[in-house]
Amino acid sequence: MKLKQLMNYEMDKNKKSSLQAKAVKALAGFLILMFLLTVLSRAADSLTIAKVSAVESSVSTISHNIETDGSIAANKDIAISTCANIKIASVEATEGKSVKKGDLLVQLDTDDLKKKMLQAEKDLAILKATASDKAANEALEEENRRKSLDRIYEDYDETLAEASDMVSKAKKEMNAALDAYNEYLKNSGNMESTDTTVLDSLTRTVEEKQLAYDQAVNALDGVHKDIEADVQDAIDAASVDEEGNPIELTQEEKQKIRDQVRALPENVALVEEATRKVDKAQSELSEAENALATYQEEQSKNSQAASDEQQKALYDDYIAKKEAYNEALKQQESTVKNANRTLEDATAPESVDTVSALTESNDLELKQLEVDQLQKIIDAEGKITAPTDGLVTKVLVTAGETTTEDTAIRIADQSSGYKFTATLEKTSAKLLSKGDKIVLDIGNDTTVEGLTIDSIDVSAEDKNFYEITVSIPAKVKNLGSIATMKIEKASKKYDTCIPLNALHSDGEKYYVYVINEKETILGTETAVDKVQVDILDKNNELAAIDGYFSWNQQFVLSSSKSLRDGDRVRLLEAQ
Repeated sequence: MKLKQLMNYEMDKNKKSSLQAKAVKALAGFLILMFLLTVLSRAADSLTIAKVSAVESSVSTISHNIETDGSIAANKDIAISTCANIKIASVEATEGKSVKKGDLLVQLDTDDLKKKMLQAEKDLAILKATASDKAANEALEEENRRKSLDRIYEDYDETLAEASDMVSKAKKEMNAALDAYNEYLKNSGNMESTDTTVLDSLTRTVEEKQLAYDQAVNALDGVHKDIEADVQDAIDAASVDEEGNPIELTQEEKQKIRDQVRALPENVALVEEATRKVDKAQSELSEAENALATYQEEQSKNSQAASDEQQKALYDDYIAKKEAYNEALKQQESTVKNANRTLEDATAPESVDTVSALTESNDLELKQLEVDQLQKIIDAEGKITAPTDGLVTKVLVTAGETTTEDTAIRIADQSSGYKFTATLEKTSAKLLSKGDKIVLDIGNDTTVEGLTIDSIDVSAEDKNFYEITVSIPAKVKNLGSIATMKIEKASKKYDTCIPLNALHSDGEKYYVYVINEKETILGTETAVDKVQVDILDKNNELAAIDGYFSWNQQFVLSSSKSLRDGDRVRLLEAQ
């Protein structure tokens, strides 16, 4: 039964009311009430639902306009200084002033300049005279040292010769005493033939060992003489240059050559071998002499003529001569050792004072440089001028004061060009690349175009910042110390770009509201879904986002009230 039929239904008056009739009327009333309430609810909902505008995403690039202030400095600064302690008559240079090559920067007091020149020349003359006197005295000392060394060498040879003569003389006297004693024993008839044979054999052994010892000593002496000859040859060779011109060697240089030649392995081996042979020959000679002396002493005790005064006197004389010979050997050894020490002391290198020599040489050179520099300033009439076109960046002198050794004027060399330096945050710097073109605003409505980025480096002070450098050619004029870099940088194309107003954030994450149609029991409704997204890039107008969206997805651009996930909305228009 339709609703209208229910409303118009009339009970048969002739029939009695029934329970079924009442139920039908109640149902009809309920349905009418529900219809009225639904209409009222729709009307109220239409007044409270959020009204939104939406926009579709686009394929686009994200443009970035980057601006930052930085400083301008010359690629090359020229520091201008002058001699110290000169009065300054006037200072013509001022910071920030452009100058041409030859422009006057500082005027020095010419009278004070001349006084300084006279004093410097006097000091230079004193230093030169001192150096000349020192060189003459050193030459005289060297000559005296050479003569003294020559005398020491002569005395050395004479001392060794005298010691050798004393040993030879003592040896001859000892042998003569021994021969006299042996001859007396033979002629006295107190010695048997067999004893004479033994005595002769021991005597010959002593003589042979003595001869071997003398030959060993002579061989050692010959080795030393050969080495000294090699030393002299080496000194003579070092005393001439490659062209045969004589070279004066110092005693230190000569001693160094002596030590080098003597230390040669072959020379050391020769001396050691000859010395070993001398020691061995001396030991064998001592053994032979002791054997002979022991035998003679035994024969003297066994001799019937032991009481013979003449025999005893001859024997005592031999013993005395033998002791004198041994003492002569010891004396020779001691004399040779002392002579060698004296020679070593005489040829030892003298103390070297390199620091003083360098200081004196530096003092002379510095004073000469000071005189030359003063002369140049006097020739220029005390004028200090600009060496090149440029910009005065520092003036460190004042009229009426005196100059110092430090820089007086600092000029930025215009011919070398300039460099712009700025600092950018990491996020902005990452958008730039070496070689990107920039525009430089240098003030007074003046810009410089066509410049490119030279370098982009991480800041040494803060790793979250980068230092940007841009070269400015020398042809650019009227530069100040500060400028603004401007650059427009476009990103790659992104598939999903939305207006920045459609992007929301809760402080940690980004999200958007998208429009969707939903089927309900009351029909099709328009609602929004909250979708979290990642930001790929953005500027002050657009944002490139990453998420799962349909190709014609609409994003909420504005809303008449705050939205929540799943809220029904009324779409005003699509943009």
